[in-house]
Amino acid sequence: MHIFETFKPENTLIRKYVSYYYLHVSDEQSEKNEYICYPHYNNTISLYKSHRFKYEQDHSIVQFDVESKPVQIYTPIRERPLKVTQTGAVFKIAIVFNPFGINQFSGASLLLPFNANFSFFEEQEIMLLFQTTEIQKLVGLFDSMLIKRYVKVENIYIEAALDLFRDNVTDISIDSLAEHKLGISRKHLNRLFHKYLDISPQKYRSIVRFRELMANKLSSNSDQSLSALSHQANYTDQSHFVKVCKLLTGASPAKFFNDGKVIGKEDTFWKFSQ
Repeated sequence: MHIFETFKPENTLIRKYVSYYYLHVSDEQSEKNEYICYPHYNNTISLYKSHRFKYEQDHSIVQFDVESKPVQIYTPIRERPLKVTQTGAVFKIAIVFNPFGINQFSGASLLLPFNANFSFFEEQEIMLLFQTTEIQKLVGLFDSMLIKRYVKVENIYIEAALDLFRDNVTDISIDSLAEHKLGISRKHLNRLFHKYLDISPQKYRSIVRFRELMANKLSSNSDQSLSALSHQANYTDQSHFVKVCKLLTGASPAKFFNDGKVIGKEDTFWKFSQ
């Protein structure tokens, strides 16, 4: 049996903060999967049912162990590729949060770095989640568990900046964006981004642009030239995107798009080892 499904929250409030959930199940005991997740502006809580987990620099290692308890893993906004090695059977459920989304359910404004000792769900809740692979039930469980944790965290500057980046503001400098669009200093904006998102506004915008061009390339616009797509995403020119792509993925655009694979119905794009 092999399942990989992405699915959306049903609750309107949760949809504002959660991009999607996904379920990954494989009962192949001898299977070993290795793949690379590329930089993204979302963050994720991943639950594995019976696994041993180890994290090295930019490398997540997960091994099935029937005697092991469930693990909860928090993955923050990714500035670099993350390699994942999974050995043995897999039963994984994940929540993929929008930017500033997890803040609304974590009870704290300050986010942690990559954390393998994360504790978000209670043991009884995890047991309920792992009792089913039925999507409708999982949606209901996730939605209700998140609603229970919802505490509104607000910051008008972060929210306005995220809206500007999402709406693909022109190539305005971060200084001008902070001072003229938001009415604060760049230093203040930088502090807020590190406090609430654990990343600088410059790096965040770079990832947003990269993911926008990537989404357009992988969608119905795939017949457009890289030059046209670069212009749409507000890169100076194609060479600018090539440089950014190599910086964020370690590969040229041609190799990046050829080697990766879309998984599920959302923007999950992984490169699998041969």
